[in-house]
Amino acid sequence: MSLDIHLEADERLSITTISTTLSELGVLYTYNGDHTAEGIFESGLSVRAACELNDHTLYAEDTKGMTFPVAIRCYIRIKGPEPEGFSALGDLERFVKTLTTKSDANFVVSCQYESTLYWRNSDGLQAA
Repeated sequence: MSLDIHLEADERLSITTISTTLSELGVLYTYNGDHTAEGIFESGLSVRAACELNDHTLYAEDTKGMTFPVAIRCYIRIKGPEPEGFSALGDLERFVKTLTTKSDANFVVSCQYESTLYWRNSDGLQAA
């Protein structure tokens, strides 16, 4: 079983911030480029972030009332089963919370664009 999760953010979130966050969280593997960042957690959670150069559409079905042009997309995958003692959803929560401390960007985190899990707006980080 695997789950695809998407983080869609405005221009205030940078690839550098994502890269720094992944490094600080101690991911097993990281790759950092000018327009992309990648990391894999011990839990199996993988994150690939890319600057959106062409399509700025916010695809999450439940945007929690936000509208913004998407500048960064993170493709997050939970691929099970998790190794004993690790939690992919826990790593996702740590990743999102850490991003929130480093950037004031608006973003939506959704499962397959259908179910919103987290969102960040002027009221701060919210969880479903």
